[in-house]
Amino acid sequence: MVFGLGLLLTGLAWWLLTEQNHRLAEARFRALARDLAGDVTARLDTYEQMLQGAVAMVDAGGGQVSRTEWRAYVTGLHVEDRYPGIQGIGYAKRVKAPDREQHEAALHAAGFYSYRVTPEGERPEYFPIIYIEPFASRNLRAFGFDMHAEPTRQAAMERARSTGTAAATARLRLVQETEEDVQPGFLIYVPVYDQALPLTTANDRREALLGFVYSPFRAHDLMRSIMGQGASQLLDIRVHDGTEATSDSLMFDSAIAQDAAFQEVLYVEVFGRPWTLVLSGTHAFEESVASATPRAVLFAGLIITLLLVATVNSVLQDRDRMAELRRSYDALALARAEAEQANAAKSRFLAAASHDLRQPLQTLGIYLHMIGEQADSPRLRKLVDAARDGFEATQRLLNSLMDIATLETGVISPQLSELDLPVFLERICEEGRLEAAGKGLGFRVTCGGARVTTDPAMLERIVRNLLSNALKYTHSGTIRVTCRQARGFTAIKVQDTGPGIPQDRLHLIFEDFYQIGNPERDRRKGLGLGLATVARLSRLLGYRVRVLSRPGRGAIFLVEIPDEAPAPRQTTETVTSVA
Repeated sequence: MVFGLGLLLTGLAWWLLTEQNHRLAEARFRALARDLAGDVTARLDTYEQMLQGAVAMVDAGGGQVSRTEWRAYVTGLHVEDRYPGIQGIGYAKRVKAPDREQHEAALHAAGFYSYRVTPEGERPEYFPIIYIEPFASRNLRAFGFDMHAEPTRQAAMERARSTGTAAATARLRLVQETEEDVQPGFLIYVPVYDQALPLTTANDRREALLGFVYSPFRAHDLMRSIMGQGASQLLDIRVHDGTEATSDSLMFDSAIAQDAAFQEVLYVEVFGRPWTLVLSGTHAFEESVASATPRAVLFAGLIITLLLVATVNSVLQDRDRMAELRRSYDALALARAEAEQANAAKSRFLAAASHDLRQPLQTLGIYLHMIGEQADSPRLRKLVDAARDGFEATQRLLNSLMDIATLETGVISPQLSELDLPVFLERICEEGRLEAAGKGLGFRVTCGGARVTTDPAMLERIVRNLLSNALKYTHSGTIRVTCRQARGFTAIKVQDTGPGIPQDRLHLIFEDFYQIGNPERDRRKGLGLGLATVARLSRLLGYRVRVLSRPGRGAIFLVEIPDEAPAPRQTTETVTSVA
């Protein structure tokens, strides 16, 4: 029964920790996925602003703009350097059917002798591309192309024309594409109207249309530039045009793994066109959120269960032996003596075990010290140092866990006495001053005459843990320890100039084993139990602990000691700015 109950509790603890880690990883993945989706829409919004700027330039010219002005505007944007993914910025002019020949003649007169509107055919109106910058390489293929003649482009142009807003096309192949490195593409159109005409209704806007400012995009180039901001290390993405994730709608694929543990589908609207984003976590992401804690709990739980089974089995064997002896009248005296001896041995064992629980570790420490003194080679000294690090980490963990367990069981209670606070702080800060000097830090202790009623040992542990925390995270500047009297309480303040605590982590710092800046759980950096001990001791003494911090501005921890000893309680408050 003990074995089964131990396995059940161990399995439950392992499952709860695993579920908690998975929930935290899932939350982080979703946040990253939404950030990446936001990067996509933010980048396209930036491109729209460029197109709106071109529209404003045309409006300022009374609906006319020269090729030189267009080139100067686009060149000033440094499109190729600042806005990767965009193929260019162009202008398609509206040409009615009767004006087509005159339009082509005007371009011939400007020096473009081979210019003609393509594709051939009679249509009520044409929208040939007359400006496209950079006017080189692939973009030369688009010069004179009537985008309105192609149904996919026409649908987006008509939507922009009627609504007066930017409109994106569905997935298509750009005229700029060659036979090499062919990529899916899309275009964004912004309408240009004759501002002298009414633009109230959709019909008004259709009649007042002068043309379109537009930009073509190669989807692979666009998404690679967005993913290049860092998300590619943690996330894979597949982009589909429309609401269905099919091969025909695929615009970009960064090779999503089929067995990815974290996946999410998001939908965004790109200027009137829905896009489907299928995101998954990479192996690097899964490694970044992996935790060894559940496995450690499982391993420790199994060991404890086996020890309990062995202990219970020993007790049961003793009970059976004593029962057998009681059944024999002739051996009653012997049975009584053995029972008394067994009971005395068990009592001595329990007393020694409770008293000498740390003795094996202390002995191991002595052996390691002796081996270290006799080590005569760098390799052996390195091994001894590594063993000593493991020993010290184990000893700190045992001491901290036993301290936490003792506080949680409630078997200790405050022993109150009157304390001279300035003398007390000066004494316990002496070690902190030496450590600060070793790190090149300033250290100030300021306290006027103040006397408080408290448990000196518990208060010392609180202040020492706060000092240890400040010294650990402060690499430059000054650590200050002050006390002041206020109405109803005396406050001890420990202030550092470390990196500070982010707003979203202030509520976590008093939890067991939590450490900012130590996600790999390196025990050489501490165990994450210092502030947890502060919280428990403060609750036991009935003190309030407050935290004031902002990233980059350090942190302030305040312990408020009431003038009158209150009922045991604890209040932990967090404030996001440093006074």
